[in-house]
Amino acid sequence: MTTSTRGPAPPAMPHPLVGAFGRPVWNELRAPVERKNLRRSTVWADAEGLDGRGRPVVVVTGYLGTPDSVADLTDWLERGGYAVTVADMERNRRSSTWAAQRIAETIAERSEAVGRPVTLIGHSRGGQQCRVVANRSPEGLAQLITLGSPIRRHLPRQIALRLSIEALRLASRLGIGAADDVDADRAYQSELFRAYDTSVPWTAIWSKTDGIVEWQACFDPAATNVEITASHLGLTGSIASFRAIAAALREATP
Repeated sequence: MTTSTRGPAPPAMPHPLVGAFGRPVWNELRAPVERKNLRRSTVWADAEGLDGRGRPVVVVTGYLGTPDSVADLTDWLERGGYAVTVADMERNRRSSTWAAQRIAETIAERSEAVGRPVTLIGHSRGGQQCRVVANRSPEGLAQLITLGSPIRRHLPRQIALRLSIEALRLASRLGIGAADDVDADRAYQSELFRAYDTSVPWTAIWSKTDGIVEWQACFDPAATNVEITASHLGLTGSIASFRAIAAALREATP
């Protein structure tokens, strides 16, 4: 199922305990099947129908993501004629302040190199960071697409993931790994919750069967909200997600 909405008030966030203990993490077990089905589908086979014509796309992975984690997405877009770059995010485990700066630099590099505005696609935490960048510096951007990105919450409530992120933060403050800029991170969080008031078109794709991120945190009245049925990992590798991405790309094509 795919539904698209824009404009209504965002849904209420679930109780914190539901966010911490109630995410159906087992839904993520279906991600390999989603990817297998994707590769057998017409949306995968007909990538040429995307008609990218060399338009630049920058893909930003989620927390601990690598280029391999978005390989299906980048391969499909490249076969569809897009000039795709996966931003070097160092597995997106550093501070979001650093990440936002890295994304902005990548947009500027690609826009200048290709001579066209960039389509920015971010998964999970990466999409959260992309929204801040689009709001802060819309220059050089053609559109924004977020995939299961919790733009109404800075950190997830899902306990295992939250503990992992907090452990990395603690290590940073103890001088292990890259250092965080605490003041800059506070400013980033303020920007994250600021209304999306840029002219860059934004499509937020999310799933109520996401096993990691609360779908309510992905909804924003300023976006074209597209509900699909997929796992969190399947948002970068499923039939439903790729159909929704293709539709968003067509909407922004002049």
